[in-house]
Amino acid sequence: MKNMNLSAPLPFVGQKRMFAKEFIKVLEQFPEDTVFVDLFGGSGLLSHIAKRSKPDATVVYNDFDNYRFRLKNIPQTNKLLADIR
Repeated sequence: MKNMNLSAPLPFVGQKRMFAKEFIKVLEQFPEDTVFVDLFGGSGLLSHIAKRSKPDATVVYNDFDNYRFRLKNIPQTNKLLADIR
């Protein structure tokens, strides 16, 4: 498996990165075709880890805060920050 990011690309309140390594160990106990549901998806870090660890798994990610949209706009946000500074 390729190197896996164990931190989110953007800071997120309540981030779960502190137990990412332990989560990887626990994932080994599940079959390859497991369905994982990330109810409190936040940055999507645990969903990402689950899918990278178990490519044949189904991962359901709750994006209540529209984090995916924010990720898509990182270049635009960085440009605005540069213009302001």
